[in-house]
Amino acid sequence: MPMKLFKCDETIPEREKHIYIKEKGEDTTQFLPSAHVETIPGSLSERGCSYCGAKLVIGGVLKDTIQLIHGPVGCAYDTWHTKRYPSDNGNFQLKYVWSSDMKEQHVVFGGEKLLKKAMLEAFAEFPDIKRMMVYTTCSTALIGDDIKPVVKEVEKELGDVDIFTVECPGFAGVSQSKGHHVFNMGWMTDKVGTYEPEITSPYTINVIGDYNIQGDTFVMEKYMEKMGIQIIAHFTGNGTYDSLRGMHRAQLNVTNCARSAGYIANELKKKYGIPRIDVDTWGFDYAKEGLRKIGAFFGIEDRAEAVIAEEVAKYESKLEWYKERLTGKKVCIWTGGPRLWHWTKALEDDLGMHVVAMSSKFGHQEDFEKVIARGEEGTIYIDDGNELEFFEVLEMVKPDLVLTGPRVGALVKKLHLPYVNGHGYHNGPYMGFEGAVNMARDMYNAIYSPLMKLAQSDIRGQQKLPSTNGNGNGKATKELSEQVVSLVQQQVKEATAQVKQPAKETAPQVQKPAKEAAPQVQAQAKETAPQVQKQVKETAPQVQAKEVAPQVQKPAKETAPQVQVQAKEIASYIQERAAEVTKLIQERCLWQFHSRAWDREENINGVLNMAAQILTGEKVVLETLIDRGFYADAKILSADLEIRFAWLNSMENSQKKAVLESVKAMLIDIVITKSKNGELHYSLY
Repeated sequence: MPMKLFKCDETIPEREKHIYIKEKGEDTTQFLPSAHVETIPGSLSERGCSYCGAKLVIGGVLKDTIQLIHGPVGCAYDTWHTKRYPSDNGNFQLKYVWSSDMKEQHVVFGGEKLLKKAMLEAFAEFPDIKRMMVYTTCSTALIGDDIKPVVKEVEKELGDVDIFTVECPGFAGVSQSKGHHVFNMGWMTDKVGTYEPEITSPYTINVIGDYNIQGDTFVMEKYMEKMGIQIIAHFTGNGTYDSLRGMHRAQLNVTNCARSAGYIANELKKKYGIPRIDVDTWGFDYAKEGLRKIGAFFGIEDRAEAVIAEEVAKYESKLEWYKERLTGKKVCIWTGGPRLWHWTKALEDDLGMHVVAMSSKFGHQEDFEKVIARGEEGTIYIDDGNELEFFEVLEMVKPDLVLTGPRVGALVKKLHLPYVNGHGYHNGPYMGFEGAVNMARDMYNAIYSPLMKLAQSDIRGQQKLPSTNGNGNGKATKELSEQVVSLVQQQVKEATAQVKQPAKETAPQVQKPAKEAAPQVQAQAKETAPQVQKQVKETAPQVQAKEVAPQVQKPAKETAPQVQVQAKEIASYIQERAAEVTKLIQERCLWQFHSRAWDREENINGVLNMAAQILTGEKVVLETLIDRGFYADAKILSADLEIRFAWLNSMENSQKKAVLESVKAMLIDIVITKSKNGELHYSLY
């Protein structure tokens, strides 16, 4: 069952292109949902607009900048933050909202004078703030207001201010992703390189694609401070306007949300030679990997390990407590784009959960490539899902929990299913080691809530209709009220008992199939063991390259057929091992999935060539920052391969290189040559 048409979409059959169910042996060269295209008429979309993507997600997070929206006041209010993006300066960006407040007369006669007046008033009201961003909206773009000349007038008149224009009205793209792109490219063109930051450490990075949701940035800052690394700029969590102008002075770009900020990471790499390392900062195991990558890049692995040891000591036992109670639980991830592939393996590997359905509101095919590579068989993938599809999926997979935003969360709660806010979090931060525990705690609380269990029971069907007291106001009699109260109390006791002892209830179910299957497994093992041993004895000598050599010394006529057979078997063995490595890389390594074909090929060749040198003990030469970027990813990959694949340690160096060369060819074939991602060869990049 590759592409899927839901029953609710029978009147809009085009939706089949946007829904995919993964089956065994399939990859993204065969099936890839359509994404980042216009919403099909008749389908209720949950997407945000392009202006929202620029202002709400990226620009509005800055803590020292006036965010002036040129348009009706509703566009300003709709993107005014609540608790998602805090800052360490008293949350200036959360307290105020600025708008030119266009009215009908300005739509008719033009709003440029109104804009200038609003800009001057804003600077006058906040004399200590010297930085501003001005955004167009649908209304001002439709009437053709030219905001850049107005901005230049204000800058000239005031003298000591700096203003950035974001011309991305809501209708400019199919989703908020267009706003991400416009902001990234505009900032790179107009502002990067116009400010020189003070350098206080020999190790400098930009943190790109992190917006400090409930303090995520503070977690990363803590880790970097302990490692002695200076963060030049946060794009844009707890960030400042001028720090973003100095992004060109960093040695490394650590990219978190590639969907919203991968564009500027690519441009910094092309223009300034700053390498990009993509990290999964959510998840316990991935947090370790991210810190080790950064440490390897700068050659300060010991500092990274010290931070990891300290954090693991604090939080590992807590995570294990939740893992015991969350293992086997089914979860849907219905968020934006990146959290699908950031959270999938983290929830499955760290907590033993099963991600059974995923939906992206503004992800591109690049995002679906990542998440399909990481997802399990049978998982449902949906682009731009609508309400009816969500309801149908819930009936199909019957999840224990949904990670989504408040809008879809409200729908989920109507079905008495728990949800955790995947956009603004319930009780964050969710990043790093402590974040993994926080997220596990919120999921546990949601799944095992007695109130949620109680809500699933409809007591109306268990009682007669209430009688009235004769005055027509529908009040229940005292006797019936007491019955209802008693029933509710009983249900609360039952639900609470289930919460306290979830393990005891589930253990017998788990043990029963194991006991039933044990005799069958033992019988099969006895039957197959001699066959397996025989095959091993027969094939092992043929696989070992060292044992082939003596046979070659025999007369050519006698040994030639044997040598050919053995060569084929060795080649087959190499291909099988390469397939194992490729599968692991597909599931865990983000460097293979960068946005453009040239970048993907450069990374695949660079990282795997470096990994081959590390695994064979060759001297590694790091001449450029780009080389160091490849090395950081390669060192983590090499260590992972040696831990997971025992056969690697018994191989000769020539065989190790052969395996990685085959891996290289397989990856290029999957993510470039046969990729169905239409954006890989986008001409603007």
